[in-house]
Amino acid sequence: MDEHGAVRAVFEDLGGYGALARQGSDGPLVGHLQRTNIQLAAIPVFTRKGLEDVTVGDLLEAAQVSRRTFYKYFANKMEVLEGIYQTAVQLLLARFREMQSVAGSPAAWLRAMVERFFDYHLAVGPIIRMMQEEALRAGSPLAAHRRHAHEEMLRLLIERLEPELQPRDPLVYRALIWALESTSLDLLGRNASREEIERAKAVLGDLLIASLCPGST
Repeated sequence: MDEHGAVRAVFEDLGGYGALARQGSDGPLVGHLQRTNIQLAAIPVFTRKGLEDVTVGDLLEAAQVSRRTFYKYFANKMEVLEGIYQTAVQLLLARFREMQSVAGSPAAWLRAMVERFFDYHLAVGPIIRMMQEEALRAGSPLAAHRRHAHEEMLRLLIERLEPELQPRDPLVYRALIWALESTSLDLLGRNASREEIERAKAVLGDLLIASLCPGST
């Protein structure tokens, strides 16, 4: 998968550049697709230049839109990054929910969820690392989205596990979410090998299962 990764895939599912061209100037989806077009085009720009050095002009050139069109949908470059981050988080959470009904036991679901988490982050690559680091900054607009994502993940874990397993202190779930996030940042930050990534999947899967499904194999 290229540098656009899974974020590009979900945007293209929504229509992408081709759908924008098909809709014409008066189609009902043009506003939504214009936003999508700008966000999709921005991904490699943010990846290549970094948040600090990217200008609105860079995003205009990449998306091939006018300044007027850009400001119709976004106030600044940070709002573009926010949109990309929200889409990435929503996609991952949606995949976790879909897996609930097909993964079998709670332990199998946890194992599959960890696999998907790392595969997704590594597929999206540098843009995820940049967004994660920005979301960890307390004053960033992305910080609130990160907190919301953690709350959604917490609810998902409780919803899937507690009907069958002993209820846990919510802090246990939060600590495990932090462990996943920190490990992902570490792997992305040092360009980890495939062997290290597979080891991380196994270890984090074991950690979640041992913490939440004691006695499972």
